[in-house]
Amino acid sequence: MFFKPAELQSREVKPFEGFPFGLSEGSLAGVISTDELAETAFLYHLVANALEEGPVYHIGPGASFSVKVLKRLAEDVSNLYAGNVYSVEELLQALNVVEDGSLVVVSLFPALLNRSAEGVVEVRKLVDRKGLILVLGHTTIELNELDLPGEFRRLYDLPEIFEALAVLRTSSYRGHYRLNMTVLKAPPDYVSAVGDHSIPIDSLIKPLL
Repeated sequence: MFFKPAELQSREVKPFEGFPFGLSEGSLAGVISTDELAETAFLYHLVANALEEGPVYHIGPGASFSVKVLKRLAEDVSNLYAGNVYSVEELLQALNVVEDGSLVVVSLFPALLNRSAEGVVEVRKLVDRKGLILVLGHTTIELNELDLPGEFRRLYDLPEIFEALAVLRTSSYRGHYRLNMTVLKAPPDYVSAVGDHSIPIDSLIKPLL
């Protein structure tokens, strides 16, 4: 179906200032973390920043989320909702009931049952129809760094229909932390973000430890 594109002021979220790109309503992102600290820093800061502007949903297969840790970053967590899904069909059911324009973070997306290119297309349809900001995350130490495009295809089936694709890693030296990122794909407004980044994150890590 056709529509007339317009420049709209939509909700946009970032985990922190200095992050290479933001995600606006109607965006689908795939984010792979190679260590738990990278996942924790990205997830909790993204959720904390988004809570001020509307509902945030965290779901996944047995996905655990610590409200105690989140409260170190955000005083009011009343906009946070959490749930478990174990298959792509259950994920689609969950996306159908979340509020339009919400941030939804799915942990361990590649672990969902019945994952397929067709299922990802159905997820994409809901993102577009409801104006969601959907982040499909995964944490793994088994990542072929020499073939990141192939890894995204293996884990996300149809990476071409995502607005953003990124790999997150943390490194530390003498008590100082950096977030090392590879951005394979970024939203059109942030196309210059494609490439490698290394960002100091001492102030972001401290409240999480």
